[in-house]
Amino acid sequence: MWIVIHMVRSHSQAQTVHDRLAEEGFLVKLTPVYRAVSEEENYFEIMVPEAEAAEARQVLLDQGLC
Repeated sequence: MWIVIHMVRSHSQAQTVHDRLAEEGFLVKLTPVYRAVSEEENYFEIMVPEAEAAEARQVLLDQGLC
């Protein structure tokens, strides 16, 4: 099961978080919150498998991404 560990505004910020987590070896999904909003105005959910959630959150904290 996938779980949301963080939310960011704009696709560019979401991609930055995605890339950092992927570099650390995590599986990551980006999901837009709204359908009728441009990518740069939208919010994105950062999702990882539930078993990796605690570690992924710690990586975000350690790298100053949240």
